[in-house]
Amino acid sequence: MVTVTSGADGQPVVGLDYQVNVWDRYNWDEGKGVDVGPIHIPDGEMGQQHKVGLAQEFNMAGSSSVKHYELQASGSDVPGPGDPGRTGERSDPGRHARDGEGELGR
Repeated sequence: MVTVTSGADGQPVVGLDYQVNVWDRYNWDEGKGVDVGPIHIPDGEMGQQHKVGLAQEFNMAGSSSVKHYELQASGSDVPGPGDPGRTGERSDPGRHARDGEGELGR
């Protein structure tokens, strides 16, 4: 949401409130694939792993909190993302609970 108000000097003050939402379904449909560096991994191979019980389809979803930013009249750039305060990798076992999702739904 963008809001515009009049500043003390009569110049417009532009505020921006925004939120990021993501959703994806990871499944292993034949005919698709992914490139990891120089290696191509067809989804059919992952599908075979799923069929024998070594891989699992899953949903991924998340939302950020609402962020606020006031644009400067000088035309400065919007700031980059802040440090999330965690690595968010497998070595960070509490990552999922801190994101508000609790246990993984399987």
